[in-house]
Amino acid sequence: MATMTENWFLLMDPAWRAGNENEAPPVDAVVGLWPVEEGGELGKFRANPGYQPADANSPTDPLDAVLRLATLGRAEPAHIQLMLRDTLFDLAVGTDGRPLVTKSPDDVACVVVATGEPHRARVISPGWWRVGIADLVKRLGGDVDVLFNPGGPSAIRLTGDFMRETAAMDDDDVSRIYAEHRAPGELQVIPWDTRTT
Repeated sequence: MATMTENWFLLMDPAWRAGNENEAPPVDAVVGLWPVEEGGELGKFRANPGYQPADANSPTDPLDAVLRLATLGRAEPAHIQLMLRDTLFDLAVGTDGRPLVTKSPDDVACVVVATGEPHRARVISPGWWRVGIADLVKRLGGDVDVLFNPGGPSAIRLTGDFMRETAAMDDDDVSRIYAEHRAPGELQVIPWDTRTT
């Protein structure tokens, strides 16, 4: 019998098309997944380390996509906060298990975070920890920011204060942001109830 933790909602590369309805996608075409938890709720997005974007300029995951939009002025801080809360990402760590600290291009001390494997490949690090926003903030020093995807097309520095504010958001804050940013007729994802089919 399958358990709910064995169910996943996959995010596929937009270029991949199934030959028939029963064709399983190749691993390198799966951007990542959301685990389907009890009650049909989606867990935090997990990037697939085996994903290879069809286009080198394609976002590697939803957080990378919103960070790219932010660098173009097409995403607001609230959009980034929602994605940060719902995503697991990779923190570069040293041999002692502590976060690696480096300088950003504008000379600010930062820990290094990769949102997907293609971004990890550009960073030399002894190790990586898969963390969510709460775990990252626990390991973040008071005077250190976060550098996402260094060397990539969406490299961006987010302040430590912004990360702490995001981690401190409660469910009411998240609901308010969703309500404020929901446009009429916008796409909505409705959980599939497998018990009624």
